[in-house]
Amino acid sequence: MAEIVQQRIEERIPELEQLERVGLFTKKEVKSIIKRATALEYKLHRVIINKEDFIAYIQPENSGKIHWRAMKFLEGESVERFTSKYTLLQTGHL
Repeated sequence: MAEIVQQRIEERIPELEQLERVGLFTKKEVKSIIKRATALEYKLHRVIINKEDFIAYIQPENSGKIHWRAMKFLEGESVERFTSKYTLLQTGHL
C-alpha cells in the first residue's frame, strides 16, 4: 500500500513544482498540499473506505486559491498569450 501511495505522490510533484516556479504557490504551501494528499491517498487505500474520504479527495482545499492566483498571474492577458505561456510552461521552457 505504501508503495502505491508513494508513487501517486511522486507523480504529482512535477506539477506542484511547476506551480511553485510560476509563483502560484510558495514552498510551504506545496509541502502542505503534499502532506494533505498523502493523508488522503492513505485513506483511499485502506481496507474500509468511507464516502467522506472520496469526497475529501476530489475537493482540493486550494482549488479556489489556484484560480484566483492564476487570474492575478495572467492580469488580463489575451487568450493567445495565455495559450502560448501555458504551452511554454508545460514543455518546461518558461
